[in-house]
Amino acid sequence: MSKKIIRSFLITIFLSLFFLSTLFFLVSNIERVNQTDSELSRLNSFLASYIEKEDTKDIDFEIFDMMDKDIRVSYISGEGKVLFDSEKEVSFGNHKEREEIIKANKDTSGFSRRKSESLGIKMDYKALKLENGNYIRTAIKSEKSYLYENIGFYIVPWILVIAFVSYLVSKKIADSIIEPILEMTYATERIASGEYTKRVSLRKEEELLRLGKNFNNMAESLQSAFKDSDERQSRLEAIMKSMNSGVFAYDNNNEIILINPFFRDIFGIYHEVIGKNIYNVKEMKPIIESMTSDKEMVEVRIKKPLTKDIRIRSADIFGEGYTKVGTVVVLQDITDLKKLEKMRSQFVANVSHELKTPLTSIMGFTETLKYVEDEKTRNKFLDIINEESERLTRLINDILTLSAIEQPKDTSLDEMIDVSYETRRLFNMIKPRAKEKNIDFIYNIEEGINTFGDKDNFKQLAINLMDNAVKYTKENGKIEIDLYKKDKSQFIFKVKDTGVGISKKHLNRIFERFYRVDKARDRVMGGTGLGLAIVKHIVLSFNGTIETESIENKGTTFIVTIPIKDKNYNLI
Repeated sequence: MSKKIIRSFLITIFLSLFFLSTLFFLVSNIERVNQTDSELSRLNSFLASYIEKEDTKDIDFEIFDMMDKDIRVSYISGEGKVLFDSEKEVSFGNHKEREEIIKANKDTSGFSRRKSESLGIKMDYKALKLENGNYIRTAIKSEKSYLYENIGFYIVPWILVIAFVSYLVSKKIADSIIEPILEMTYATERIASGEYTKRVSLRKEEELLRLGKNFNNMAESLQSAFKDSDERQSRLEAIMKSMNSGVFAYDNNNEIILINPFFRDIFGIYHEVIGKNIYNVKEMKPIIESMTSDKEMVEVRIKKPLTKDIRIRSADIFGEGYTKVGTVVVLQDITDLKKLEKMRSQFVANVSHELKTPLTSIMGFTETLKYVEDEKTRNKFLDIINEESERLTRLINDILTLSAIEQPKDTSLDEMIDVSYETRRLFNMIKPRAKEKNIDFIYNIEEGINTFGDKDNFKQLAINLMDNAVKYTKENGKIEIDLYKKDKSQFIFKVKDTGVGISKKHLNRIFERFYRVDKARDRVMGGTGLGLAIVKHIVLSFNGTIETESIENKGTTFIVTIPIKDKNYNLI
């Protein structure tokens, strides 16, 4: 742009100089021509006065030779014959048809500028018609009438000087105009690259001062807008990342404009899909097919990458003028919800079944007692009613215990647990039952094991495992209780028996509620089917793990691993 300004400026200067020079030379030329005409006219008048005093035959033409050698003098007869010419060595033709002679013949005097036919050069002629009918004519070379002869000497140097000065002036002007533009260009480049604090310096000139202030104000507005946009974008990204729902949006051309990590994980999309058509992303095929439904909410099951139940909702995105610019789709993973619903239904069904059995027995035997008079039979029925009542009580207590464990933990009940002491005390409490079946009931308890947590839950865990071991171990069997530290940060509670054992097909389900390996045997033994489910929930509440090793008809081993924590719940 700077070169363009300088070039335009110089062209304007040179055109102006050219036209002024041309006008100057034109005016000078006219003035010179008039001056030449006047000088030649005076010379002609002088010569005419001399010739008219003399007889034509007595004219002394030598006086003509005494004149300026640059002045050519001719004496021409009325018929056009040259009687005398100061250019003696030149042959002359008839001059009657010369332009200046023709004009003089009409107007007494005549001026012309033309190329001399005899000399071959351009000259200015002035002819005067005398009273005797002849003509006196003076002439001078045309080059002597113009300044062009010395134009190179006088004009060219000044043109060069003017050109140089004009270049300097135009460059200074161009720089003064371009410099703030270049500064603004650089500033816009820096702003475009993210340097929003870039500003331009303010100039003294009023126009540039206003432009600079407006630019800086615009930069301030952009910085504020970009900052707000970045903050909104950051908040949106944080919200999208933290959502437990899948979200994606696409425009009216079906091109994806937004997708969050949860959505990617659900469908296993690990490549870049922003800007792609939704129909060209194969992982999204199941959801695209379901979106053709007119329902506001639909539920579908996908099988890749994992089998999941998905609930889908969609809504239109409206822009300016309430015109639709796209669609947003929200997905909710309801797999766990479906499982919980199924578990709830099964739990209700199981509870109803388990409660119905003892209640039916109680009601039936109670009704029968009305018609039984035999005391022995009556006592037998009352014993059955008592057993079923106890069974019903155990079932309700286990349900209440499981429900309490599943509730949000009340840490105010937590305390320091002397695990070694509590295990030994519970062992001694259950030992009489084992002795009744002649079971070899032994323990290996390491002293000094302590952790922080809910003491009642730990006692429930230990009682359930030891009670189950006694319950399912046959007479003359063996039960071994081990308690020891695995390392400084956790301890092991192990219950090993030589009971009936569990087959492999049942091992992965024994911790389910109301699940029984042998229903008839469990009912005879008074089991509710909730004991191991309670154990599993207590172990999880201690952030521990439980493993089961079992061989059918040879025995079962439960291995519980629990981390050791202090009162601040820090691992020791």
